[in-house]
Amino acid sequence: MAADYVIAGATGLVGSECVRLLGRSADIKNIFCVGRRPAPSDNARVQFVPWDFSGELTFKKNKPKQPIAICTLGTTIKIAGSQEAFRKVDFDFVLRFAEEMQALGAESLHVVTAHGANAHSMIFYNRVKGELENRLQGLNLAELHIYHPSLLLGERREQRAGEGFATATAKFLSPLFKLPGLNAVAPTPVDRLAAFILARCQVRAPGCHIHSNYEILHD
Repeated sequence: MAADYVIAGATGLVGSECVRLLGRSADIKNIFCVGRRPAPSDNARVQFVPWDFSGELTFKKNKPKQPIAICTLGTTIKIAGSQEAFRKVDFDFVLRFAEEMQALGAESLHVVTAHGANAHSMIFYNRVKGELENRLQGLNLAELHIYHPSLLLGERREQRAGEGFATATAKFLSPLFKLPGLNAVAPTPVDRLAAFILARCQVRAPGCHIHSNYEILHD
């Protein structure tokens, strides 16, 4: 039976790849992309649902029924402008989306956070991601999947400061990431991550599942 999908972050690196892959599948009914900008897609099944992640999420046309929900929202402190603004996107917006999907009766929720996410980390970025994961698990969703990619490798429409250098360095050092202990932090190709997420979407697995970068790369 064809399924409905709801995606937050569909204009980003991972989200847009998920939309592209979903658009190629005959098993997809509708792809609802919620957010402030429409997803870069001309697929007839892709529907843009404007939402600022503050009020109630409203579907003006058809409403998804027990959808599979994917959240790939994320920014950087430099782009957001401050730690407070960063937390609003990477914590508040993601949690709000999860709550809306729970109310909608989503079959499963899939959220991309980051390798190193830890609520007790001294690093602000990792701490916010870890605190988010704790809150998501506290919702007691029927099925929750959390993904821990490393540095994402892919072509962004908007290049983030420093990522070009980091990506080039990662490719140069790629042989080192094959060594034991380092393969868990190897850069994550965005097409690999998106395909991995969608594969998990296809199989019902109640409970909370945290997928490491190593699993994403080697499963």
